[in-house]
Amino acid sequence: MASRLRPPPPLRRHLLRLVLSALLPVVAFACGLFFFVARAERAAAERRVLTSARSLAEAFDRELSGSMRTLEALSSSPSLDAGDLQRFQEECARVVKTQHGWLALILLSPEGRPLMNTNFPLGTSLPEVAEPESVAQVRETLRPSVGNLAQGRGPLKRLAVPLRVPVLREGHLRYVLTAVVTAEAFSEVVARQVSDDVEWTRTLVDTHGRVAARTRQPERFVGQQATPSFLERTRAAHEGVYADHSMEGEPVYAAFSHSASGWTATVVSPRRVLDAPARRSLLAGGLLGLAMLLLSAAGAWKLSRRISQSISEATEAADALARGATARVRPSEVREMARLNEALERSGRLLEARERERDAHLEAAEAARAEAIAATRAKDAFLAMLGHELRNPLAPIVSSLELLRLRGLAQTPEHEVIRRQLGHVVRLVDDLLDLARIVRGKMSLHRAPVELSDVVARAVESSMPLIQQRRHALDVAVPRQGLTVWGDADRLTQVVSNLLTNAAKYTPPGGRLRVHAESQGEEARLAVEDDGEGIAPELAERIFDPFVQGPRSVDRSEGGLGIGLALVRSVVMAHGGRIELHSEGPGRGSTFTVTLPRHVADAEPAT
Repeated sequence: MASRLRPPPPLRRHLLRLVLSALLPVVAFACGLFFFVARAERAAAERRVLTSARSLAEAFDRELSGSMRTLEALSSSPSLDAGDLQRFQEECARVVKTQHGWLALILLSPEGRPLMNTNFPLGTSLPEVAEPESVAQVRETLRPSVGNLAQGRGPLKRLAVPLRVPVLREGHLRYVLTAVVTAEAFSEVVARQVSDDVEWTRTLVDTHGRVAARTRQPERFVGQQATPSFLERTRAAHEGVYADHSMEGEPVYAAFSHSASGWTATVVSPRRVLDAPARRSLLAGGLLGLAMLLLSAAGAWKLSRRISQSISEATEAADALARGATARVRPSEVREMARLNEALERSGRLLEARERERDAHLEAAEAARAEAIAATRAKDAFLAMLGHELRNPLAPIVSSLELLRLRGLAQTPEHEVIRRQLGHVVRLVDDLLDLARIVRGKMSLHRAPVELSDVVARAVESSMPLIQQRRHALDVAVPRQGLTVWGDADRLTQVVSNLLTNAAKYTPPGGRLRVHAESQGEEARLAVEDDGEGIAPELAERIFDPFVQGPRSVDRSEGGLGIGLALVRSVVMAHGGRIELHSEGPGRGSTFTVTLPRHVADAEPAT
């Protein structure tokens, strides 16, 4: 029925859908084309950055190649053949002055023991080798080797890189000639390569992963270890481009290529630079597609205005009928529209008849509602009056029976029956008065921090005579502390006592009752379980309504008015909590669960 009353989309919307269904594939194709163009531009930018990394690696290799040729030329000096180290040191000192960035030339024995250092007079004590791994490599391979960045052992403690060549005579290693090149020299090599607008920084990293040269903030990062992600990527491939974060923490794309010596040349570009062409292409495609859709929609909208004019007039007439006004329908030359106009006129007459019927029904319903409200108020007043009238004679009866007991005159079984039944009547009257207060909204709560364990203890104490009379076993599992609520202790005791009393009354003799509580986040949950008669599903839906009771069993001697659970729900809701019932059906027992907000000591709510 609801789908029939829903108005169908207007003609304009149908035309708009038609245009959009025709244009969307074209727009999607255009967007896809722009996307592939953007990817192609991005790939081209990555290739440019990777080419720069290769060029940097080649420039580094060329620089090393020139230095190695100079060392190899020195290694063939006749002074070494003659064993004239003094003369050879003089030759080396002249060469050091001609080589930019060279700190010293060092002659080592095959075992790595320093024999000559151009920074120290011959015959004096020489510092130990700062980077022995490359010496061992030369000794094993008999080939030139490029060491890793290390701090010198001399007085200046400068960062430098050793370049080592073997001095061979008749195929045997006699010496290892080493040129100590400063890190600044490699920084100049890196700086000479900067030429592209997409580059952010260039870096040379040795085989141990330490930064040997860097165009951006070299004083901060030279000598530092490269990032773990960089080392993982560069050790897994010879070259490549990947997304990473720079040593400054900026999002970048890093292109790397390994040199012939094993060092890594890296060119880093900001992601925003490489992603900018793709973003521009996608934005242009999206704007173009949106413009096409908007222009097409505007054309369809304008075209549909002429077609939908007569339909709009009929719609206005229908709206007038809905408001209760008279529909103004003009004659139409279109057969379908003429039939629609006739239907609108018939609808107007039918609506007028329905309105008259509705008004009559409303008057009858309002009269019935007034009668029901009056009956409810009379019932509430009667309950309140009945409770007060019953309490007046009960008070002296209870007092007289207590005096007889104190004097020793009420010790017979008959007196015990009178005392027990009188207490039952008193509880019924109290429940009636409480229900009357709740209905009139006059129930007051005296709130304070209350431990649920104290509430349960008091409730168990008041319910224990009935539990013992019916020979039930009672298990109580409530933490002594930690379940504090902000509430009225007497009212909460009444809640637990009513639940225990109900469980005892509706459980056959010799049953088992259980009370347990726990904390669940910011709430405290208390459950009263029994293995008694259970509650049928049709009764469970209204068990908390006033004057609703379960079926009275033969062995249950004590009755009730059916207002105990209604009081329980009202008191729990007044404390901001809720109560739930779970029963699998008759004969399967019942579980009543009370959930209350836990008390926060530093933020007591207003009473």
